[in-house]
This record gives sequence, C-alpha cells and structure tokens, in this order.
Amino acid sequence: MIHMVQNKNNLDLEIILVLIRNKTHLREIARTLNESHSTVLRKINELVKENILDYKKEGKNKIFFIKNNLKARNYIYSAEIYKLNKLLKKHPELAIIFEDIKRNFSKGMIILFGSYAKGNPKSGSDIDIYLETNDNKLKNKVKEINSKLSIKIGKFDTKSLLIKEIIKNHIIIRGLEDFYERVEFSKEN
Repeated sequence: MIHMVQNKNNLDLEIILVLIRNKTHLREIARTLNESHSTVLRKINELVKENILDYKKEGKNKIFFIKNNLKARNYIYSAEIYKLNKLLKKHPELAIIFEDIKRNFSKGMIILFGSYAKGNPKSGSDIDIYLETNDNKLKNKVKEINSKLSIKIGKFDTKSLLIKEIIKNHIIIRGLEDFYERVEFSKEN
C-alpha cells in the first residue's frame, strides 16, 4: 500500500520521466507506468494547466510533450533527482561509490549509464560511469574506487555513439543543468 501512495505522490515526476524519453499519448504513458488511464489523465491535465506539458492532436489522439520553458525545465530536473534517489534507495551501496567519485573528480559531468541506469543490473554487473574529461590518470584513479566500476571518459559529443546511448538511458550524478543545456530538448518539434 505504501508503494501505491508513493507512486501517486510522484506520478507527475514519473510522467515527466516517460516524456523525457519521447512524446507520446495517454494510453502509452498509463501502460508504461502501470497506472489507470483516468489517474494518469487527471495528473496530465494538472501538468497542462500548470504550463509544464502541452499536446498536439494526431488524428483522435493527443500526443503529450514537455514544454520548453523554465518551469518545465525545473520539473525535468526534479524528475532526474527523483530518478537518482530511487536508484540509491534500491542500491544504497552506490551512494558511497558516487560520493568517492565526486571527491576524486571535482569538475565536469558524472553520469551513470548501462544496466543500473536501465534498472536491470545483475549481481555481477559493472557500474558504468561516464566522466567528462580526457584525463587518463583521473580515469584510472576513479577506477580504483571499486572493482565493479567501468569508467568511460571523453568529450560530451552528442554525435558519438556512447553519448547517444547515455542520453537514452542515464542517471545524472552531477551536471544536471549542464547535461540539459547540451542535449537539445525541445519536445515540441
């Protein structure tokens, strides 16, 4: 029962997380979140009224998307923080590792990707981390923190295959605003 209440309180953030990935229609959002059509519709209508979401009509369907404004951007940031907190609740051991990485790597984006970001790690899964740096010494220093760490480094080039994969499935440990400034994010187009 607690899970359901938790889910209702965070439903707006869960909807934002679905729409960050792709604009879509109500049925798809409800299916993805395993929530009733009416519950999701109520929350979406609130978000439209608050100027966070908008929609375009395609045939009989309304295709919802996140607006490109400051308030919507703040909802995106909140949803990303919520996603990180959800991960840390499920895998508390990662908090210490992330803190150590932040201590050793003081500037630039730190992004988790791979199976942990997708939400399906196996017991032997690597902890895939992207660091925005070209410093191999730093990469090796961070790699020593934990044997399960797999560190990728390099420029944040949205044309690279690695960065495209990270954009699709990620949990941002540091550099939230930086990430969204570099990733084109207008779902209106």
